[in-house]
Amino acid sequence: MATLVLTVVGGIVGGPVGAAVGAVLGQQADAAIFRPKGREGPRLADLKVQASTYGQQIPRLFGTMRVAGSVVWATDLIERRRTSGGGKGRPSVTEYSYAASLAVALSSRPIRAIRRIWADGNLLRGSTGRFQERCVFRWYDGSEDQAADPLIASAVGPASASAFRGIAYAVFEELELAAFGNRIPSLTFEVESDAGDVDAGLVADGLLGEAGRCEGRWPVAGYAASGERVRDALAPLFDVDGVRLVSGPEGWRLAPVARSETVPSLSAFRAARHVETESDIIERRRAPLSALPGVIRLRHYEPERDYQLGQQASAVAGGGAREERIDLPAVLPAGSARALAQQLAAAADERETLIVETDLAALALSVGLPLRLAGGDVWRLAARTVRDGRVTIELRRSQPLPVAPLPAEPGVAVASPDWSDAEGTVRLFDLPNFDNPAASTPRIAIAAAGSNDGWRGADLWFVAAAGAEPVPVGAIRPAAALGALAAALGAGPDHLFDGKNDLLVTLVNPAMSLVSVDDMRLLGGANRAMVGGEVIQFGRAEAVAPGLWRLSRLLRGRAGSDARTVHAAGTAFVLLDDAALMLLPDDMAARAEGGGAKLQWAPRGGHAIEEVDVPAAAAALRPPPPVHGRARSDGAGGLRVGWARRSRIDTGWRDHVDLPLGEAAESWRIALDPPVAGIGPWQTSAPSLDLDAAEVAAIPPGRRLEIRQAGDLALSPPLFLPLT
Repeated sequence: MATLVLTVVGGIVGGPVGAAVGAVLGQQADAAIFRPKGREGPRLADLKVQASTYGQQIPRLFGTMRVAGSVVWATDLIERRRTSGGGKGRPSVTEYSYAASLAVALSSRPIRAIRRIWADGNLLRGSTGRFQERCVFRWYDGSEDQAADPLIASAVGPASASAFRGIAYAVFEELELAAFGNRIPSLTFEVESDAGDVDAGLVADGLLGEAGRCEGRWPVAGYAASGERVRDALAPLFDVDGVRLVSGPEGWRLAPVARSETVPSLSAFRAARHVETESDIIERRRAPLSALPGVIRLRHYEPERDYQLGQQASAVAGGGAREERIDLPAVLPAGSARALAQQLAAAADERETLIVETDLAALALSVGLPLRLAGGDVWRLAARTVRDGRVTIELRRSQPLPVAPLPAEPGVAVASPDWSDAEGTVRLFDLPNFDNPAASTPRIAIAAAGSNDGWRGADLWFVAAAGAEPVPVGAIRPAAALGALAAALGAGPDHLFDGKNDLLVTLVNPAMSLVSVDDMRLLGGANRAMVGGEVIQFGRAEAVAPGLWRLSRLLRGRAGSDARTVHAAGTAFVLLDDAALMLLPDDMAARAEGGGAKLQWAPRGGHAIEEVDVPAAAAALRPPPPVHGRARSDGAGGLRVGWARRSRIDTGWRDHVDLPLGEAAESWRIALDPPVAGIGPWQTSAPSLDLDAAEVAAIPPGRRLEIRQAGDLALSPPLFLPLT
């Protein structure tokens, strides 16, 4: 309207020149006034950021996509409190943990499956379906008859609970939040809506509800359609696929402009005996090169990098310095995206337009489809005008490329590893005393590990006796090295290097490793390990096979443990120099002394509970057995028996220096083995015993003395001293 008015006014005021100026000004005014409303399709970032905004649009998903979704329902944080300790003058410790229940809407069209789930960018649920954190999970496919979730119904009431029909959504029930800083993490989901690839035609048919009305050319693995109108939802996909409105005698349809051997010739749609000539071209227009972008950058989701943003670029021949970025909310492999970027760069060069005069036969042509001119070039029929019996068509140069992926690198994947299901192992070890002052309760070490690095630990509960209420112990991390003997280990010396035996151990996780140390570090306490009830050290560690290690240059019987034990194949092994080991709390360890106690455990994210026996031997309470026993004649027919004391708070050995006692008082109990009625037992306060001639004469042949130190809380293992 402004063009018409200003042209007339300009002509009246300034003649032909004024009319031209008025026309230009009018065109600019019309462009500003009648400019179509800009459309805003889905931004790539929108699909990766979880939202809970009221009225937030939920995309319609096609193929397989990774989306964040919208939180449509959630509970307040669920607080749990656990108090431990507090016995024998020690303060109690209260720990708090939190969980939350929530529902996340994912797609406004039905889906087939939910695959992997990420929380704050790390895998919460892997491809095997196992969760890394404990929760109850279920999902609804978005059907129109789905029922309300029972958790939501119980929270808000059956009458108020929405079934979210037509919306595919996921529900987490009591998702534990400790790993996320006690807050609800940002969740993203790998959602499969359709099997196989999709294209613009399939997406448009699904949104329009008319099968066969649309065609697509470029396959994509997934697409998220959103926008105020169907046009907005389809525009990003249509733009890159070159989909145009095609009209003809059979009606309208949406189809991409494609170059093929079946492209019709314009000469076939002219009156008989007409020969195409240059005079048929009424007008030829060519936009300046500066109007073209220099580079087309296509951003998309890269499936080989867990659907992270990918980008492929292609230069426009003869283009200017400007870069044009195209955001496509679709999943494309790198090779397909590169080929598509090249096609978009070629399409950007459609700056040449022809206005050709033809005849009524051209009315049979479908607007939007390609045509071949006499010179062999392919042009796209952009428009057709019929006026005063004359037919003119507008052609734009078209250079579509074949649909074929090109070699391209997706980039380095910064992905969270997706481990297969791991088999967990939990073992308990009855430790000797390593403390000063001496332990007053048993020292039970807990070690846990999984068969691969995807195993993240276990939650533990203590059960004092059959039928007792399980008491939470806490969560344990994977140990540095846990396994079992692959072959038996014979007895060895406790005062020299064991040059006779090697230790062959199979570790739970083949990724675990052990290291060698020199003698200085070894004698300084490095490489301590527990084999059954014996503490050893090893100087050399040699990998024999994945997960199988040979340990040699052994120091046996460390910390007062017994080196004379023969350990069968399968005996548990653990590296003690490891902060991941956990000690059973003192009050629980004390209750386990009577036997029958169990430790229950469940892997993080799992629900299956297993249990292991808690050792009742209480090695940390027992003094080490005495050594260097001797029996000598007193010259009067009797015997003078002596031995050397050891200490549970200092298991070293220094010549001519007494070790600290480590007990409130020194006390010894001595008896005959096998016992003889009327002779013994004896109790002394020093490491010696005098037997007179009558007692010695009354002792039958083949007897020996059993010598034990009486500690504050337990007797030591015996020293056996033969008398004959």
